[in-house]
Amino acid sequence: MTTPNTGPLSDIKVVEFAQVIAIPMCGLILADMGASVVKVEPPTGDSSRHNLQPILPGESKSFTVFNRGKRSICLDLTNPDSRPVVERLVQGADVVLVAFKPADVERYGIDYPTLSALNPTLVYLEHVPLGPKGPYSDTGGYDVIVQGLSGIGAITAAPGDAPRNINPAYADHATGFVSALAVVAALRHRDRTGQGQRVETSLLSTSFALGANLLNWFGATDPDVWSDFEERLAEARRQDQPFSQQQELYQRTIRAGGFGNVSFRHYRTSDGIISVGALSPGLVKRFMAVTGLDDPRQSAGFELGTPEAFRRLSEFVASAEALFRTRTSAEWIAIFRTAGIPSGPFLFPSEAFAEPQLIENGYIVELDHPLFGPYKTFDTPFRMDATPVGPRAPSPVLDFDTDALLVEAGFAPEEIARLRSTGAIGVRES
Repeated sequence: MTTPNTGPLSDIKVVEFAQVIAIPMCGLILADMGASVVKVEPPTGDSSRHNLQPILPGESKSFTVFNRGKRSICLDLTNPDSRPVVERLVQGADVVLVAFKPADVERYGIDYPTLSALNPTLVYLEHVPLGPKGPYSDTGGYDVIVQGLSGIGAITAAPGDAPRNINPAYADHATGFVSALAVVAALRHRDRTGQGQRVETSLLSTSFALGANLLNWFGATDPDVWSDFEERLAEARRQDQPFSQQQELYQRTIRAGGFGNVSFRHYRTSDGIISVGALSPGLVKRFMAVTGLDDPRQSAGFELGTPEAFRRLSEFVASAEALFRTRTSAEWIAIFRTAGIPSGPFLFPSEAFAEPQLIENGYIVELDHPLFGPYKTFDTPFRMDATPVGPRAPSPVLDFDTDALLVEAGFAPEEIARLRSTGAIGVRES
């Protein structure tokens, strides 16, 4: 069941050549904004239909979440008979989203020079996971790769002998949002000039940007600190120290200013876990007042970055953790609310779906899939008053829309039958 399309992109047609997460997330956002998004799937379907939290054969939780509001056309790009279908889809499109390996983009004839010759006003988004240049340019890109390559994984990964990868795949998700923003900007440019253009995004660029205030270099403060850290890191690696110790070394040196920040973190209480967010000087002062904690960094002679400073800060953190175990989560949240300090419960997913703050603001949406029924997921994470946005339909069943889309593209019934007979369209078992 679909809802009326009143979104700001209701006149925009998108063709998506992409699988798994990053660019499908882009297509999802565009669909939520009203665009008509046609997802081109291979004869066996998007790979995420089969291997990311399967529900039924050919249907998975991941595919369902990232492909709501789209229509599916099942097309074998390796079959020459599919070429007329590709060309008609592109000629009728405003936007094409492409997220294949660079070699496959050219092999399938869906590169920008080829498609822009068919449609000069086309907005063409190409996702090159690790960027088009450099030693890894021809390497397939996944979120776990760019977390490591960008440096952000050293900050976010859970400690252990080796880093434990963080989920959800935040670089994938953020790349989808960045890509959607870039597409909308390119459409705005086209509205003003009549010109289409190629737009490029990458997982690596997004991952590095997500580091923001934690991934940077300043000549005024960093050369000596970085040199010292790299010498110590080299020694830690020679000693075969686990990642947890290497990460701690980073925190003691480059991130020394953030270590011991007891007012901005999660705490175990006597009956659960809460999150506290006191970051500004005023909030930190209130936090210290209501907890009675004594920050050693305010002591005379305290020198950040020294072994003694790390010891004292470690004891300070331990005392804060012990304090929070003396009261319940509700008691601490009440104390912080009275003091005007942001705080809240730390929830597991099953608890989050029952959280009134999410429910009353409409941040959770329920859709109904034709094969497996109702499911709940995130609503569009922004609101628009004049042109409402939001999911209008669940994810498509593989090949469900192929014939209807071909009719819309001008193919006659006998042509559609011939395309199915040649294997250019339709499902094929993997």
